[in-house]
Amino acid sequence: MAKRVVPPQGRFGGVGEIRKRLRGSQIIYDNRDGLAMEMLGIAKANITDVVTWNGDQVTVKEIDDIPDHALSAIKKIKVTPTQNGNMIEVELIDKVRVLQLLAKSAGLLDTEKDIEKPSVVNIEYVMPGDNDEDKEQ
Repeated sequence: MAKRVVPPQGRFGGVGEIRKRLRGSQIIYDNRDGLAMEMLGIAKANITDVVTWNGDQVTVKEIDDIPDHALSAIKKIKVTPTQNGNMIEVELIDKVRVLQLLAKSAGLLDTEKDIEKPSVVNIEYVMPGDNDEDKEQ
């Protein structure tokens, strides 16, 4: 009689992919404080951390003068040559989206769901009976 060979489970049904996701989520969970601090830094970044302007003249600050949280918040810098010099576009990461993620992870957005739930009210019916209190009334 032939010996039955059982293949490893790691190759079937996406088990390997699930293990990768679980390991990744554990890494994120273990570093959640650092992740939250990074997101808070991005959320508090302003365009004035990156550029300065006087009247019509806008200049990008030196990289040493830009705070680290503002550097993390820069999504794109585009330099386009023009007749009058270079046109510089600075785009920051979407602050509203970062704030939504922070609020959701802090549980601030879950309260809206609780408002829509029905309230539980306890109603007790007392029927007239042979109680002494009923006779007195």
